Amino acid sequence: MSLRTVLSISVAALMGSSLLPAVAVERPVAGVSEKLLTHQSVFQPPRLIDVSEHVTVAYGYTMSNIVMIEGDDGIFIFDTGMRVEKAELALTALRTRTSKPILGVAYSHGHGDHTGGVRAFIPEGSDIPLYAHRNALRYLGDVTSPTADVFRLRAVQQLGLILPEGVEGTVGSGGGPVINLGGTVSYLTPTHLFDDEVTIDLGGTTVKLFHAPGDLDDGIGAWVEEDRVLSTGDTVVGTKTHPILSTPRYEKGRDAEAYIASINHFRDFGATHLVGGHGLPINGAENVSTLIDSTLLVGRYIMDETLRQIDAGATPAQTAAALRIPASITSGEEFDDYYHRLNWIVRGVYNKEMGWYGGDTLELVALPPKDRASKLIEALGGADSVLDQAEAAYSDGDYRWAAELATELLLQDEDHTEALSIKANSLRGVAYQSDSANERNYLLTEADLMLGDIGMNVIFGQAFARVTELFSEPKIPDLALAGPSSSFISKLRVRSDVNRPMDEDISIAVQVTDREESFQLTLTKGVMIHDRAALRAPDATLMLDHRSLILLADARMTWDNILDRDAVSVSGDSVKLQTFFDHLNWD
Repeated sequence: MSLRTVLSISVAALMGSSLLPAVAVERPVAGVSEKLLTHQSVFQPPRLIDVSEHVTVAYGYTMSNIVMIEGDDGIFIFDTGMRVEKAELALTALRTRTSKPILGVAYSHGHGDHTGGVRAFIPEGSDIPLYAHRNALRYLGDVTSPTADVFRLRAVQQLGLILPEGVEGTVGSGGGPVINLGGTVSYLTPTHLFDDEVTIDLGGTTVKLFHAPGDLDDGIGAWVEEDRVLSTGDTVVGTKTHPILSTPRYEKGRDAEAYIASINHFRDFGATHLVGGHGLPINGAENVSTLIDSTLLVGRYIMDETLRQIDAGATPAQTAAALRIPASITSGEEFDDYYHRLNWIVRGVYNKEMGWYGGDTLELVALPPKDRASKLIEALGGADSVLDQAEAAYSDGDYRWAAELATELLLQDEDHTEALSIKANSLRGVAYQSDSANERNYLLTEADLMLGDIGMNVIFGQAFARVTELFSEPKIPDLALAGPSSSFISKLRVRSDVNRPMDEDISIAVQVTDREESFQLTLTKGVMIHDRAALRAPDATLMLDHRSLILLADARMTWDNILDRDAVSVSGDSVKLQTFFDHLNWD
């Protein structure tokens, strides 16, 4: 479901629209797995945990851990949490221990739950150095690319950001406490990028940052030699969850073999204390060694068993359904589905290794989904019969099968109100029984979106944001402001529409003036290509700053309003320039 659909449902709900589906089945009795509740209870209450003489963790304030390392001259912050407001609470608590200045901040990797609180530690105008691996710049391109909206929606679903808290909604993320859409997610571009390692002297205490790809290829670890404390980001964590070699959100920068190699590298330090990006710190050399070694074996087994299944001719679905972690390799450590389900991870690993084709040649000639649904419904006795079977399955508590049948009906008729009701409530039924926080959040969010049962805080928040933009310039997220201009040029490119061909090719130059970057785009037969002045002289030139480019590419402002901005000017054939932008799809 797209973000545009989310907004339209929100508006419909706000206006009391009758577009929302009628109820065909009663909502299942809400519930939460006791196993999941027990797991989530570990993340509360928010508190400071002294790991060693020089290392303190702000735990439970936000989704991820915020690590403070103290030297004689000042402190160093490793990871910043997800929201500025929560990070400020953590910093206030840390300030009860020391008033020493912040000498540096580092991102363990680029995910927002580790970078979003950065402005709490580096105020506007500050010259505090911000460290990250060089690949952080590559990841900025990922999160501002044409697929960024889908990525964000998947993150919203996974974390349960628009769900109510409690028995009918989210109970947390599996890796931290409950979080929601409230608060400020910030981002600052790193000022100090490195390739292999860098050491920061805090006065009597040093922090060595080193490349350790895990969740992303910009992953780093931190080593405090004096206290033998190892911070591992999200690669090894004390949350009793599987090593996340893959994610259904999809990450271009996550490589399972690099992830496993980093776990292996952690063994070299002989750490006495381990602080993961999530979960409680692990203390004692033996406990640390056991967790690292067990995580390494589990990750290696997932990878190699997937490869063995591929070699045996198994499909992705068969591999994911069959793979289990042998208890003999875990050394008593618990690895469970509290965060991602193991079968999700396996599917992702399979896809990265072999792509979408599972070896069954029928996949190469399969019927289109809508045609298959029509034939299957006919084979099952027609739409009324399938609906009856779906309702019966739902009544029997066979929620997965009920959802499958309802999905076939929706492929044939996306407005089938009874099928919508059955599918949404079936997803809820599965979610209420799930031990996986992510699975629960994904399913409940999708169910609420399908039926328009979105919290009023979300509805009014979106409505207020849209109304506010009528009277002031739209707010641009820090990530977009930090992102490469090329990402937003790509967003313009995918707005081309073959259903709106022009009589002639038009080429325009785009100059991003505050970044001294230039691009040339040619629109031909409804397809936009990157061009070169040596091959084709531009018909017109659009000069604008990066902020204006974002507003244009994201359709936050109309073309006419963009032209009214002080930072925007044009030259060349203005008629062709207007025609170029008139032929893009702004929906």
